[in-house]
Amino acid sequence: MRGLQKYSFLLSGVLLGLSFPSYEPVPTGILAWFAFVPFLLDDRTAYTFKSYLLKASILCIFALLVDVWWVNLYSFQAYLVCVFSQFLFLLLPLLAFYFFKKRFSWHKALLVFPFIWTLSEYLAHKAPHGLQVYLLPYTQANHPWLIQFADITGMWGISFWVMTMNCLIAMALVYKKGKNYAYVGICLAIPLLYSFYVVKLNPKSVLSVADKKTKVSLIQTNIDSYGKDSLMVQKTFDQIVTLSDSAVNTSQPDLLLLPEAAFPLSLFQDSVLLDFTKNAIAAWQTSVAIGYVEYPEENNKAVFRNNAVVFTPQLAMFWDSLKIKPKEVKVYQKQFGLPFVELMPYFEKTPTPRGSAMERGNEPMAFSYNNFANETFKVALSICWEQMYPEKIAALVNQKAEFVALMNNDAWFGKTAGGKQLLSFTRLRAIENRRTIARCSNGGISCFIDPFGKIYGEIPWFTAAFSTQDVLCNAKKSFYTLHPVFFIGLVLAVFLVLTIYFEFQAKYNNLKS
Repeated sequence: MRGLQKYSFLLSGVLLGLSFPSYEPVPTGILAWFAFVPFLLDDRTAYTFKSYLLKASILCIFALLVDVWWVNLYSFQAYLVCVFSQFLFLLLPLLAFYFFKKRFSWHKALLVFPFIWTLSEYLAHKAPHGLQVYLLPYTQANHPWLIQFADITGMWGISFWVMTMNCLIAMALVYKKGKNYAYVGICLAIPLLYSFYVVKLNPKSVLSVADKKTKVSLIQTNIDSYGKDSLMVQKTFDQIVTLSDSAVNTSQPDLLLLPEAAFPLSLFQDSVLLDFTKNAIAAWQTSVAIGYVEYPEENNKAVFRNNAVVFTPQLAMFWDSLKIKPKEVKVYQKQFGLPFVELMPYFEKTPTPRGSAMERGNEPMAFSYNNFANETFKVALSICWEQMYPEKIAALVNQKAEFVALMNNDAWFGKTAGGKQLLSFTRLRAIENRRTIARCSNGGISCFIDPFGKIYGEIPWFTAAFSTQDVLCNAKKSFYTLHPVFFIGLVLAVFLVLTIYFEFQAKYNNLKS
């Protein structure tokens, strides 16, 4: 037992790393409920700061090594960047716990630890070099039966809940009182009961009364957009046209959804491409959500924009007669890119190791389109890494979007856990905003996710195929969508109150003694 306790920090690091959704369908997220317990129990020992710092650092490194192991299959250098760029984000809340314990007590430090951890993760999420994937809420991404309360608190409520479970279990094991075990049971029962109520008993409580649906086809190509094939552009177009033709002819969808940057050329800067697109959409009589790359300066390929637009049949048919100019077309521009790949953190105009830099947009936008029955639908377009920013998706939904279309480029992950992790993370955005998400990626994983996080209509990855499904349109906004920072503000307020109370209590006790 003493030997196990000696390496408790290693055990906690491994448990935390394993708890991320890399091993679907195994529910490894349950490990996160008690991953920190060995470290917290061992921390009752009066370690020097130097010793504590070493143990906490090793815990963080092991957690990151285990969590993002799959990046090594893509690039060892990228693997090292992931581990060491995120190291401090995990370490800082553990250091804060140490100083709270020294100042007050182990028990009181446990009481504030969920607040510390949640606030720390929120700040880490805001940092330009934050990679997002290691955040504690994502350990529960494949547990929709538990995390339906995210429509109230967002992902930060999940972070708070997971750390609260760790602290309650640690206290129960130390004090061995019935009420401590009861607290653990209550902490687990509350989200389970809420999930059961929302999903099974009263789903209409979070959905619109009208059962409005639109038919969407996902067009999943199987072309590596970063490949060196000289015929890549032609092959991409061939797959898009062939699959789109098949989708239109077999199911006549209201909207065709293409992957991120499906057109490797600028839609409005290439007249041949624009004419081809107009003619195809006019013939299909189906709106198409198109992702494409644009260069603000035609002679400078180092700076690019990652854009998306819903091109409707009406726009295609009346383009020439109304003399529509490209600048008059409403276009969505990607705001958040992958650090070190699309954007250099803190130096956004500096080219990344890929030799280019993304010019960011900042305007949330929803697009309207009609079906053959002349019903109007509103969809928000989001592009790839933006799914990692919950406030961004909430801002899109607040544009009166009835569902979200997410355009991805996940092919560069290959057949690793990376694609599966990002898919599971998308489920949180659907639950938070109670919106169906139509998720289309080149290479996969393309699928639909309903407002309760259920996946359907999935296309096998690295397969050129399409999937057509009905998408539920919801006009009702969740509490989180309307108030995305409310829970963080509440956590901060309670944390400050507790800290001030403990400080006054400590000073009062010192005066008494």
